[in-house]
Amino acid sequence: MSQIELKALETNFENWRRDRVPDLAKDKAFERYAVEQILKDYAVSDEDISSGMCGGDDDGGVDALYFFAGNRIIREDIDISESASAARLLIVQATFEKGGFKETRMEKFDAFTRDLLDYNTDPSCITHLNPRVRGLIKNFRDKYEKMLSTPHTLEVTFHYAAKTTEKPNSKLDSRFKRTVGYVKRQLTNADVTWEPWDCSRLLKKVREEPEQRIPVEVTRHFTTPNGDVVCLAGLPEFFAFLKGTDGQLRTGVLEPNVRDYQGKRNLVNKDIRETLDFSPVKEFWWLNNGITILAEDCPINGNKVTLVRPEVVNGLQTSHEIFNFFKEHPERLDGETRSIIMRVIRPPDEQTSSKITKATNFQTEVKGLSLHASEKIHFDIEDKLLFSNLYYDRKKGKYKRLKKPISQIVSVIGLARSVIAILLRRPNDARARPQTLLTDDDTYLQIFSREFDVDLYLACITIDRRVESFLEGYPSSRIQDEEKRDIRYYLDMWLACEVTSSSAPSPSDLAQKVESCKALPDATIERACKRVLKRYRKLGGTEQIAKGPELSRSLQKSLSWLFRKS
Repeated sequence: MSQIELKALETNFENWRRDRVPDLAKDKAFERYAVEQILKDYAVSDEDISSGMCGGDDDGGVDALYFFAGNRIIREDIDISESASAARLLIVQATFEKGGFKETRMEKFDAFTRDLLDYNTDPSCITHLNPRVRGLIKNFRDKYEKMLSTPHTLEVTFHYAAKTTEKPNSKLDSRFKRTVGYVKRQLTNADVTWEPWDCSRLLKKVREEPEQRIPVEVTRHFTTPNGDVVCLAGLPEFFAFLKGTDGQLRTGVLEPNVRDYQGKRNLVNKDIRETLDFSPVKEFWWLNNGITILAEDCPINGNKVTLVRPEVVNGLQTSHEIFNFFKEHPERLDGETRSIIMRVIRPPDEQTSSKITKATNFQTEVKGLSLHASEKIHFDIEDKLLFSNLYYDRKKGKYKRLKKPISQIVSVIGLARSVIAILLRRPNDARARPQTLLTDDDTYLQIFSREFDVDLYLACITIDRRVESFLEGYPSSRIQDEEKRDIRYYLDMWLACEVTSSSAPSPSDLAQKVESCKALPDATIERACKRVLKRYRKLGGTEQIAKGPELSRSLQKSLSWLFRKS
């Protein structure tokens, strides 16, 4: 790799740092930058990336850890799907230092792996690692255990990124063999590899834009007056559309807010798979509703339709089954004559796109936020937050693609957690199970109601962001990192009561206090923090206390007494 290319990478990194994490130290920014490139094909959000970062000191020499199951990142607040049949564990090191790939880094991989997979030692007892890393280890062990009783595959990949033009030498492979042996003794079905990321590979990934123009060969088509296309595409041609340059499924063409793959045990998917494998009916499209795709444009040239920024919004299960079937049986592509119907729609605006997504998915069960995110209230929240320089990630990953500052992006789950803690006064549920609450329609409507002034949401996220910033800056010698994580939403609830002078603030109370929320003094936050922390520690100061109802009930009694006249 030439020095010119090295300079290009450094320039790109500095521009990225300026746009995305201007306040982060250069070495930490490079860790985040490298992780973003490594995960580029995984269609993850900023919140997903943050969830796997290992923090600063005592991280065991590892900068990030991510666990995927069924093409979905599995965080602490996300449960693993029963249908998941493929798992991936990614362990990342990224170093800004010069000097090429180092054997000592491979030794750190090995030491960390022994902590990760030493099932005789509870994660809470691995005291030489910081609380965040212990939490990531616990999350992997707990969630992966749920897959052990079902047939599945597991890939364990160690990614080592370095700002170097040198290629790794053979000694690193020799060092890594020891790690491979240990992993396979603990996880016998694991496929274990390591991936070096030098400057050349990083720069290539940086320059790799999501495929925005994908041609698909079709056999029949007709075009509507406004440019939409309905066509028949051969199954091999549709498989080629789904297959990325790396041979994996192009997850980027699957609409992020629709739903996850329901797995091979799903009865509908089983029928699709049997139809693909063998059916006395000679045409696939006779037995399948087809695929709905939204695109910015879909020009036709001869027998090819070019899909510009395509998103599959209906037919996700069919897409997965077709891709998996021909990936497992590539020999079946030769001589395959069956076709699938593709409906390609050019919506005039984003709200129309959301209506199409919602309408085409009423035919099958779709859970939780999958379709709620296309409702008008979320557009209204997005508009409201923009006035305060906050970017509501209603459509997952939108503002990451637009390179907006990470600190100013608000996820749907992040906003919901603040509302659950403040308006519903259930900080324990905000800490423990926000995803579960959002899949319940009744609870969802208590959080996102059309009757609420959207200023309510700005007030809630403003309090939560102030709390988050305060806790991040508070010395770890006085409040440990796991304590900060456990009391965050309790502090949200307490401060909302302080701002409104009420033990049970109403939506209108909160909506009227946006400016007061923005102007919350540090002294007020610190005073509330000491009260909440004292009660938390008195009850035991554990994760179980934070996730249970006892601390919430105790604090609400104090708030009722404090604001008894309201």
